[in-house]
Amino acid sequence: MAKSNKKQQVPVETAAETPRYTKADLLNSKKFRHQRDIVAALLDENKTYTIEEAEALIGRFMKGKVN
Repeated sequence: MAKSNKKQQVPVETAAETPRYTKADLLNSKKFRHQRDIVAALLDENKTYTIEEAEALIGRFMKGKVN
């Protein structure tokens, strides 16, 4: 079989399509129920976050150095 030179079209997610949540939304979500204390301490009341952003902040915090 001959190889096709066509590239597959993959839909690109735009910022408008990615839902953003407040700190209160994330605190009340089932996804972060085991990390509520961390979410409460790390996230800012006046900002919104995607799930990926919140997970990245939590991940960085969890991997941080202990003094």
